Amino acid sequence: MEEIPFYDDRYKTDDPDEEDAYDEELIDDCLLVKENGGGPMEETEETENKEDRPCVDTSNPLAIYRFLLERVYKQDRYCRDASMILYDHLRGITSRNIVCGPAGCGKTYVWECLKEIYPRIITVDVANLTKEGWSGGSKVNDFLEKVEVDVKDYIVVFDEFDKCATPMYSRHDENVSASIQSEFLKLVEGKVIKSKRAFGNVTVDTSGMTFVFCGSFAQKAEEIAETATSSGFGFEKERKEGVAFEKELTPSDLVDFGVITELVSRCTRLINVRPLTLEDYTYLLAEHGGSPLKMLEKKYGMEFEIPDEKKKEIARNAFESGLGIRNVSAQIQRMMDDEIFARFVKKEEHSEPL
Repeated sequence: MEEIPFYDDRYKTDDPDEEDAYDEELIDDCLLVKENGGGPMEETEETENKEDRPCVDTSNPLAIYRFLLERVYKQDRYCRDASMILYDHLRGITSRNIVCGPAGCGKTYVWECLKEIYPRIITVDVANLTKEGWSGGSKVNDFLEKVEVDVKDYIVVFDEFDKCATPMYSRHDENVSASIQSEFLKLVEGKVIKSKRAFGNVTVDTSGMTFVFCGSFAQKAEEIAETATSSGFGFEKERKEGVAFEKELTPSDLVDFGVITELVSRCTRLINVRPLTLEDYTYLLAEHGGSPLKMLEKKYGMEFEIPDEKKKEIARNAFESGLGIRNVSAQIQRMMDDEIFARFVKKEEHSEPL
């Protein structure tokens, strides 16, 4: 199939020399930024919990990038792209982006981190959308009920987008998923859209919004891996198994999967996020600066020792489940809760009179 071009290929290159040149240019443009992250965000009406926000100079994409690297492991390219998306957005340059990668690799976690410094980020689960006009279920525009009418500069992250892009047909042979995706077009084209509120209908201008479509597209990645598998026929030839997500997905791959061409062609970037290995999970668990263990210790105000064998077990469970680093955090939190409860029981037992 013919390759479908993006509107903007500023950050997409297959030439490593060009990519290195871009790195140097980005650094040169940001030499005047303070090493400690620069100044605070600009004053906005959103002052709630402002004192708790990390101090990051959002006028500098390199400062945003460094902020992400402290929290996200082995996704440097994605962190750089996300930094530029936020940097551009703050200057009124909106974009439409598709993020591909296996479950648990941090596709939405990056945006959770960025929400710490830019609160106007909304994450919407679109796995179970139904067509506008049909009864029941969630609709594409339901998230607009959460936005302030007079605020236009939201970043909207659609999670599980591949689920609603998977072809589904009605009993009348209508491609329902294509119809649902067509409703996204009105959003990415910056239309003024009606939104239902308790007090009546209002209109929401989406022209200042940036959109990020996240999905694994695992079925397509597995098909590509199967095609890449060598047969191993011939003298002393070994069969070589293709690995899902080893080859990056292209715009044409997404169209083959079921994403409508009109939506793909309107996207600024296609970002491929690499899968994490078992070794990555083991390192992330306790060694990385943004590890779940360190973050939970900070929240609870206590140190928590986990034996090495138990660390390996936690990492293996998260890796095999495909639930990502959040599963590591969940396992550790359950262990910490058990430990805290046991400490209180022990304390009470020792305080009882003989």
